[in-house]
This record gives sequence, C-alpha cells and structure tokens, in this order.
Amino acid sequence: MVTCRRKELLCLNAKDSSARTGISRNAMTMLVAASASALRAVTVAAVASRQLSRTHSLRRPFADKSSCSTSAFLSQATRPYHSAFASSKRRDPLLAVRMNHKAALASAPGSSLPFEVTSRFEPSGDQPQAIEKLIKNIEEGDRFSVLRGVTGSGKTYVLGHTIARLNRPTLVICHNKTLAAQVARELKSFLGNNAVELFVSYYNHYTPESYAEATGTYIAKKSSVNDEIDALRHRATRALLERRDVVIVASVSCIYGLGLPREYLDASISVSVANSSNGSGVATSDALVAKLDAMLYDHVEDGDLLRGTYEISDDVSGKAIVTLWPPHEKMPIRVAFGTHRCGEQGILSIYQATNDASLTELEHFRIFPAKHHVTSQDKLGDACVAIEDELASRVEELNSSGKYVESQRLQQRVMNDLLMLRETGHCQGTENYSRHLAGRRAGEAPDTLLNYMKFAGDQEAGERGGDWLLVIDESHVTVPQLRAMYHGDRARKEKLVKHGFRLPSALDNRPLQEHEFWEEVSQAVLVSATPSKRDLERAEREPVDMVIRPTHVCDPVCYVRPKDEQLEDLLKEVRHRAKRKERVLAVALTKRDAEDLASFLIDHGVRADYIHSGLTTVERADALKSLQSGDIDCLVGVNLLREGLDLPQVSLVAILNADSEGFLRCETSLLQTIGRAARNANGEAVLYADRVTKSMQACLDETERRRKQQLAHNKENNVESKSTNGSNTLSIFDLLRDESDVESYGGREGDSNKKRIAPMQLVPSSPSVHKRNHLKRANGDIFMTEHIPSKSGVYFWKDANGSILYIGKAKKLRSRVRSYLSPGAKHSLRIRTMLEKAETVEFILTPSDRDALILESNLIKQHQPPYNVLLKDDETYPYICASIGDRYPRFFPVPRRLESAESSRYRYYGPYPHYSEINSILDSIERKYDLRVKSFAARYGSGSGAEYKQEFTKALKEVFEAPAADKNCSVLAKREEFEEAGLLIGSDYNHCRDVVAIEPHPNDETRAAVVYILQLRDGTVAGRFSYAATLQAGLKSVDSLSDTIHTILERHYQSAGEGIPGKKSFFPDEILTEYPVNDMKTLKQSIRSSRRQAEPNRKGAIQIRTPNKRGPKVRSDERAMIFAKDNAKQVAMARIIRDEVGALESSIDGTATKELARLLSLEKEPHRIECYDISHTQGMATVASRVVFIDGKPAKHLYRTFNLKTVQGVDDYKSLEEVLERRFRRMSSSNEDNDNGMNAAAGSGNGEAWSVPDLVVIDGGRGQLSAAIKGMTKANVIPRHTAPGAPLASASHTKRDTSVQVCALAKNEEKLFIPGRSSAVNHGAPDTPALLLLRAIRDESHRFALKAHRRRRSL
Repeated sequence: MVTCRRKELLCLNAKDSSARTGISRNAMTMLVAASASALRAVTVAAVASRQLSRTHSLRRPFADKSSCSTSAFLSQATRPYHSAFASSKRRDPLLAVRMNHKAALASAPGSSLPFEVTSRFEPSGDQPQAIEKLIKNIEEGDRFSVLRGVTGSGKTYVLGHTIARLNRPTLVICHNKTLAAQVARELKSFLGNNAVELFVSYYNHYTPESYAEATGTYIAKKSSVNDEIDALRHRATRALLERRDVVIVASVSCIYGLGLPREYLDASISVSVANSSNGSGVATSDALVAKLDAMLYDHVEDGDLLRGTYEISDDVSGKAIVTLWPPHEKMPIRVAFGTHRCGEQGILSIYQATNDASLTELEHFRIFPAKHHVTSQDKLGDACVAIEDELASRVEELNSSGKYVESQRLQQRVMNDLLMLRETGHCQGTENYSRHLAGRRAGEAPDTLLNYMKFAGDQEAGERGGDWLLVIDESHVTVPQLRAMYHGDRARKEKLVKHGFRLPSALDNRPLQEHEFWEEVSQAVLVSATPSKRDLERAEREPVDMVIRPTHVCDPVCYVRPKDEQLEDLLKEVRHRAKRKERVLAVALTKRDAEDLASFLIDHGVRADYIHSGLTTVERADALKSLQSGDIDCLVGVNLLREGLDLPQVSLVAILNADSEGFLRCETSLLQTIGRAARNANGEAVLYADRVTKSMQACLDETERRRKQQLAHNKENNVESKSTNGSNTLSIFDLLRDESDVESYGGREGDSNKKRIAPMQLVPSSPSVHKRNHLKRANGDIFMTEHIPSKSGVYFWKDANGSILYIGKAKKLRSRVRSYLSPGAKHSLRIRTMLEKAETVEFILTPSDRDALILESNLIKQHQPPYNVLLKDDETYPYICASIGDRYPRFFPVPRRLESAESSRYRYYGPYPHYSEINSILDSIERKYDLRVKSFAARYGSGSGAEYKQEFTKALKEVFEAPAADKNCSVLAKREEFEEAGLLIGSDYNHCRDVVAIEPHPNDETRAAVVYILQLRDGTVAGRFSYAATLQAGLKSVDSLSDTIHTILERHYQSAGEGIPGKKSFFPDEILTEYPVNDMKTLKQSIRSSRRQAEPNRKGAIQIRTPNKRGPKVRSDERAMIFAKDNAKQVAMARIIRDEVGALESSIDGTATKELARLLSLEKEPHRIECYDISHTQGMATVASRVVFIDGKPAKHLYRTFNLKTVQGVDDYKSLEEVLERRFRRMSSSNEDNDNGMNAAAGSGNGEAWSVPDLVVIDGGRGQLSAAIKGMTKANVIPRHTAPGAPLASASHTKRDTSVQVCALAKNEEKLFIPGRSSAVNHGAPDTPALLLLRAIRDESHRFALKAHRRRRSL
C-alpha cells in the first residue's frame, strides 16, 4: 500500500520534472496518479519489480548534477503496472522478468529506438520489388520465405530494409565466422542507429574431446579463447536484455548451450549512487565483491585488470574503491563507497573511463556476469548430488557388463571433477555436466542464444519463441550445418560414454536438434543465390527472385582451359589483372595446395596470400582486407572463397582442377565460387579442366541463362554496367574495436588476446585494505625450498596422505616452486585450493627442459592429478613422418606413430616436445632442398615427378639417415638437438628399463655413497629409489662401487611388491648400471628368484649391462644415465647438507615425525624409533636385525642382530615373537639395574641400548604384527592401541607394565597397520613424509640384516 509520504514524493518529482521538460503539471499529475493507483494494486509485484529490474545506465556529463530524466521517472513509475500485467501471463516462466525488464528500459536514454535505414542509397534493380514481396509474405503470416538472389544483387540491403519496416528484433545466422563478420559490417552500415552485434564462436583453436576406437586413443579437449570475440558475445546478450532494436549476426555456434538465461539475468545487479543499496545489496565494497565473486569475476591486484576481473583499493580519504571490467563494456568501471551525509553507508560515485583518458560519471549501472554459465550455490550443490547418483548408477551398469576398466576410469574422472566443482565452482569440462547444473531432464534441449532472443521479442506476438525474425544467410549451406551439428556431436560423445570417459548426461551437452531449432522460430527468411530443394519446399510461396543487380553488372564470362600449363596461364592472368589494378581469386583443392600455390606466385613476383580454415578468424579477415585494399593481387583459397564475400575488386576467378567431381566442384560450389567475380564489370572465370563434368556443364548453363537475362535488361533500359567500390574494407573486428577494446588505453605489446589497462587515476590511491590470506601450511610451518636446485625438472605437489595434487615442469625448479609461495602471487581459485591442501613438494631433475616437458605430460597421464587443468590422457608428442610410399612423398608432422598395415609406407623420426621444433626442421629442409615448390610444380605444372623423388630421397638420407658423426649437415645437427628429449622418454630402449647410478661422498675420508635406481616404463618415470650405502674400499675403486651396486640391487628386488601402479611390472627387461657388476650370474639368479615370487607368470631374460660405447643404443644409454646420475647427485647432496647418511630431510626438519604422531595418534612426536626385520638367505641361518633412529637420524651404535635360539627352520612369525620378547626382557632387566643404583651406561652401555622406544616398527603385515605383539606381551610390555574402543592385548597387567606403540609396514603396497584395526591407516599412500621415514628405517634394517649375512658368508 502506498503511503501519503510516497504520494507526496511522487508529486514533488512530477513538479520538478514538468519544470524541466515543459510538460504540463496537470498531465504530469495524472500520470503520477495512475502510477500510484497501479502501485496500490500490486504492492507485492512492485517489491519484486525493484529487485528484478534491469535498469539501464543513465549517463551524464562529469559536471552535470541534475537528477534523473522524466522518461526514466515515468519508467520507474509504471514499472509495477507492467510487473502486475506480466504476472497474469503464465505462458513463459521468464515472461514476468522480461516484461518488467523492458518496461524499465523503454524510455531510458540510449535504449530502444525504431529501426531506421541510414544508407544514402535508394533501392534499385530488383531490390524494390523484393522488399515489398518479402514484407508482404511475412506480414501475411508465412512461416518460411525464400529470397533467391544472384551474387551482388544486394540481398543484405534488402534484408536491412525489411528489418526496418517490420521493426522486429532479428537473428541472422551465417555458416562461418568470416561471412558473419561481413554481414554484421554491412548491416551495421545500413542500420547505423540501431544495435547490430556479432555472436560467433570465441575459439581461436578448438579440438573437441573424442575417442578413436580403432587406435584406442583418447583425445582431450584443447582450445584457446579469443577475448575480443568473447566480449562481442557478451555485448550481444546484453543488447537483447536491454533493448528491442537489435540485430544479432551469429554463426551456427548459436545453437549450442549458452548457460541459463534466467540465472544469467537473476545474477546481474544494478548499482546506483544512493544512500542505500536500493534492494541490490551493494551498500558496501564487501557486498559488491561478494556479488562479483558470485558472478565469476576474478580478483586481481596491481592494476593488472582484464575483462571479467576486478581490483580493490582505497583512496587517501579512506573510501573503498572497487574497479571492475565487465566483459560487455569497452572500458572499466570504478565504484567508490563511503558514508553519505545522512550517515548511511552506500555508493558515493560511479565513473567509467573512456579511450581519450577522460571520465564519465554514471548514476546507474547494471553489471552482468563475467560468464554466461552462472549457477547459484544451491543449484551447484543439488547438481553435485545428481552427478553422484548418476555416477553410481553408471558404475553399476558398467560393472555388470564386465567393463571394469571403463568403470574405474569413469569413477576416477567424475570424482576429480566433483572435487573441483565443490571447491571452485567449475572444472575441466564443466559443460559436460550442464544438464545437472541447469536442472534439465534427460534429453531436454539446452538453452541457447534463441532463448535470449525472447527477451528482445514480444512473447505475446509469436506462437513459438516471440515475434523476433530469423534470417538464414546462404541457407543451402547453413541449414545442412544446423542439421548435421547434432548428429556429429552425438556420434562423438556416444563413444566417450561407451568407454567410460563421460557420464551419459554428457550427451545432453549438445547443440539443438533440427526439430528443436525450428520449434523456437516463429518466422524465417531463407536467403541464398542457390537455395536447396528442401529450402524451396519449405516456403509457402514462390521464392522472391533477384537477378538484376543495382550496378547492372552481368554474370562473368566463363572459359574452360586445359590443365596443362595451368600454373603458367594463371601467372599470366594475374599479372594482366594487376596492371589494371584488379584482383584475382584462385581456388585449389587442399589447404596444402593453397599454401603452395601462394608460394609459387610469390616466387614469381606476384603479391599473393592464402586463406583456409587453418587460420584464425582474425587472420582470415586480415587476408580479405589485404585483397580489398590492394596489398596483394591474388588470394588463394579452398572452400572459403565462396558464399557472401563482397569483393568487387575481383575480376577473375580461377578454379584449378575443376573436373575433380565432388563437393568442392559440384554445381552449387562452382556457381558460388564463380559468383565472386560477378560484382566487377570485367568479371571472368577460368575453369582448368581436361573434361567437362555434369556439374561444370550445369554451372555453365545457369550462368549463361542469367547473363542473357541481364544483358537483355540492360539493353532494354539502356543502362551500362558499372563496378562498385564495395563495402568498407575494415573487418567487423576493426569496426567494433572501439566498442570492445581499449587499444590506446594501456594495452601491452605482444598480447593481442589479453588487453590490460593501467589503473584509473581518479584520486591518489593507497594499497588495498581488502587483504587475502597468504598461503601457508595447515600446521603453520612454511615450505622448505633451499634444497630444491635451480635446474630443469618436474615437480609434484602432494597432500598429507602423499597423494599427488598437481604436476608441473620448470626450467628452474627452485624459482618455479617459490613463485607458488610468494605472498604477492596471483593464483586462480583452483591453484589456491591446491596449495591450501599441499603438504610437500617433490621433484625429479631432467637433462633439459624438453625432457621435463615430455615427462610432465606422461606423468599427468599416468597419475591424473585432480588440480591439473588438462589431464593429458592423449598427449603423445609429435613425430616427423616421411611418406616414402606416396607418389609424391613428403615430410610432415603427425601426433603419433601409425600402427597399421600401411605403416610400411611411412617412416617416423622423433618424438619432439613441440610442433614448433618440427616446423623449424621442416623449414630448414625446405630452405635447403625446396621440396614443396618442386612437388607442387610436378603435380600442377611442368615439373618432373622423377626429379622430385630423387631430391626427396637425397634429403631423407642426409637429414634423417646420415651417421650421427656427420656434422656437415646443419639440418641434421638441429634435428639431433631437438630429438634429445625423445632419446630419454620416447625411446623404445627405455620401454622397460631400470637405470642405476651411484654417487659417492666427495670427502675421501667418508665412505658413504648413494645408489639411485630409476624405473623407466613406457615413456615415464614409474619409480625412484635411493639407498644409503657404505663403500668397503677406497672411493676410486671400481670394484668397491660395483660391489655396492650388486648389494643394493639384491636388496632392492628382494623387497619388490606386486608391481607399479598402472599395471607396470616392478622388474625390468634390462638394467643399465653405471659400473659393471662383478658377480653377474649370482645377481641375475637373485633377481629371477624374486621375480618368480612376485610375478610367477613373468618370463624372459633380464639383461644387465653398462652403457654402450657404439651402436644404435649409444645416445639413448648416455641420456638415460645422465638422467639417473643427476638425480643421484641431488640425493647425495641433500644427504651431505644434512651431514648424516640415511636421515631424510623431512626427518631433520621434524615434518615426518610430526605427521607420524598425527597418523598414529601419539601423545608426542616419536623421539626413538626401532625397526625389526627377519632375513633369510639360501643356505644360511635366519638373521633378525634391529636398527634405531633418534630424531629421524640413524643411531648406528645402537644397531643389533639376534641369533635365534628357539626357532628351527624358516618361520618369520615365531622368529619375531622370540626377538621382541628377548628385546623387551632386556629392557626390563636394564630398568631393574637402574632401580638398584647400577650404572647402566657402564661397560656395555646397556641402558641406552635397551631403553624404552617411542615407536616399534615391524617389517611385514598383519601376521608379523600379531607375532610381535605376542612377544611383547610375554615380556609384560603392553602394545598401545590407537583404534577407538580397541581392547588391550593382555587382560591382566601390573603397574610396572610398560606401554609401547607398535606398527607394521607391509612391503607390497606400503600399507601401515596398527593393533586393533584390520585396515591400513595410510589408505595406500606410500610417499608422505611419515611413510618415507618409516620406509627408510625399514630398508636400513633390511640392509643391516643382509650385511650380517655377508659377514657370516665370509667367515
């Protein structure tokens, strides 16, 4: 209900408005009274209206302090009435929002205006009758109308007049980006006062996710986004939400999902200079920041502002300032917060920068989300639950079908995605969960740009999707594309679902089906020079024909010439046209041919360039602009030089191989291509062919028919043909740059896609008070980085359980790791979340950064860390392929080797880390041998095929098959340099190999050494092991080093588990050692014996050797040994720094013991840890050993061995029971001696040797743990239980009984067991600092036992 005070304010505003506008006070009062009546009737609707209103920005000059305009006031006053009207219409749940939104914008400055054609030209030729017929068809209700017009007849101009006369928002769909840019440019010139926006795919490069069943290859999605085009897309959707006089020119990408219009609209907020938030909830800077975060804006610092980001600062007076750059705005917005005179918190001012460095003050501004895909937190939570439910159902279905691999793959992928969705709101491939995020039913169509069109259109006027008009340009191509998009997408995704890469709901992340598309359309105009039969059948009437051009230019004269000497003939024609300042289009069959033909022309002095689908959108537009402006005389293409291109400068179209019947040389394609010369009075077309095909004949007949009709019209009306200058040569990206880019406003060089600006200097600023927490460990400790070298390598961020969170590469590892921890580091939400979980960082050194690149990719593929954006499942590094079996062989890059029956036709060289390196080699080959030019001349000109093959063979031998020592070929040297990384990771020799290096202590007085074992499996590092050793002789003795390697390898393979994660064997086919092993036979027998126990079905010999000095394996062996040696040196250096052999760094700094205390629920960090091991050697008695670590360091003076007294034969359980009982009885005896006043440290030092340990570690599993507990219980030592509610091991104990924590570490999967718990406590994570310490202690115990065996053997 409206109070008297509200009426009084309305009247006061009416008086003020009438004084400024000249409207009578009586009229104004009547309007106010009507508004007040509406307000009383719909109070609830008014509240909702204020919250949902989409208020347009009301701009005013910097010095203007006047209040809002009368039109804005009337809009505000009448808004509730429209809201109430909308609430009574329930045909569309979004209708109320749309009606209310349009009411708010109806009178706002700069909003909707009537459509108006601003061109200075009047319709002529067939244009006037086409306009009238088209408007008549549409106004009389025809759902489909066909506009059939020859090239250059002015179809776009006719559409501009039709749109203006109908005064309806319009969507124009084109079949490619280049054509869409041209149509948008033309319509913008015709409808200069109205909104003409471009909506095309924003990808510079896009490779969809797919799975090739034939090769079993998964290809992950790869893409790069053009931010300029993304800004245009946002401008398009904003225009549809704010005005009615809108024309959107789109590519077929408009039928793909575009978020949720309702969520997008509801997420937007309105900010205004007022004493309160006006219902928007942004009275403070913190409130605005919360809203921006919800709208997916990213926070940045130091003025590094991009579209879709914001920053926070303070001015000298203490006012909080938020500077944001909405993607739909050409410049950033700055909002200042503070206290008003009345004492309320609110927005004090809103400014927007301009290109000329001035500022514009705003009273109101609406902020739309940074991305179209916006989901509220409530819906996100519901979506995650729905995804989990679907996952459970699908996993059960796959398991029941016996597809266990697919089930495991799907479960791992989806769980990783859910982790990211819950923590960051998005994940890699979020679009595959769009059905759940949108709350749609299975099979329901997604929301697309067509749903946004409803906001601009009048829902009541149309039977389907509103009264907006659809225009399909070049319908003979575009409509089949619309139809095929769904089927191609469906076929690709069905394979992904079948093989467990995606959930079935991913099928609903799709384009519209054809019937769904047409259901959204009320009326459509199909435009083409060659409409298809299906287009003609759709129309209710005969097509509207346009044959006569306004310029009276006739269709070009066509010639058919033989293919012999076609290059020389084309060269002559181009030079002839260049003298007349005319242009030429040449059309080849393939992209490679287009590039080669352009190179051929350039080599012969012709200014030429090429255009094809391999270029980016902007590059294509630039190529066309160069032709229009005269920078080049000839443009060579394949399939893009067809429909819609406005190129009146072109007087000749040359079609090579016109008799190659197919899609590119069918009747429609030939007609469209020849039509590019139909805008020039001197237009001609040359078809190079040795025969006239049916398509060629049909094309020639139709062209001749049109030409006769046009010549007759010109003669009858006594007019002459005249070429036009064409439309503006600027592309749409240039024309809209002032609306979507900043250019001169702080843009950085060399960054065309990411335009940055400097902070707007409104007032002197101070650092932001909006602080972000610095990243740190959960327990308050900081990461240690001093031990990390400044060398190339791969690093691993791991959590407290040892699980890998993230894998990366670096040229300098220390600098890269420190960059994560820098207080001023700007990380994405994904990386910030990862760092908050990270507990440790590990690394592997690589010989070069190229090795690091390939190794990183393979490790990501193997481990699939949850925080790596691209799980490089498909990443295989490229090769150079030589197609020696082809008629015209060539060198070209391929992503992987071809394993098929035709593989003998090809030879492969590589792999290479980058395609750029392959391109560098191929460019060098081309410069030296000129193969592409010679190949092109042999195929199209007078060149000899035999001579080309001879030159190719010469290049193959010199570059790829010459001896490595041949340094005369610079290309060979470059190839070998780039292939270094492939020698390590991609070499077949490293398919299943262990590489062993030893690094002695540099101090001659110290006999310590580190033995490093590197497991190489299938192009990746499957495992790394380092062992502390003591040399038996001088450091320079090769025998001593060899014996040490022998000892460590026996110990290493005896402790083998069941295998390496990823189904890789722990045992290699080959062991490459730095030094020769003396007793080779004994070592091989020992390894084979261990292999039979762990892998009974494994067969085959094991080769043990040192690096070769000659032969094909020389370079691979050398590279692998460098890899192992570098890492061995790093481990040894770390041990030297600690100055204690066997102590882990995580033990020195307390990390491991702290984690161990948390893992085992100990009351304090374990100071003294003992480990017990039972060891057997063939023909020798059983040996039990004990090692002791104090504060993470080995205390070797406390090491002991036990000769078993009561156990006969091999019985680990009885042996452990005896050893633990004897050990703790010695402890009790020692304690009694201390109680009696004896000096336990005297003589043998028994007091320290048998004092109470904080932790006992058993080498074994649950069975060994039970045996140890029995022995401890017999000695009246009570094993401490950590499992909640677990019973004591002994029912009765005295107050003198001692309680000791005990655990067992199993070798197979490094599982840690404790009393009272049947499952492992570490969840199978073997690489945490705590587990690494326990493993080191266990391995030291095993080493000590083996040493005792060797001593006995020597005796």
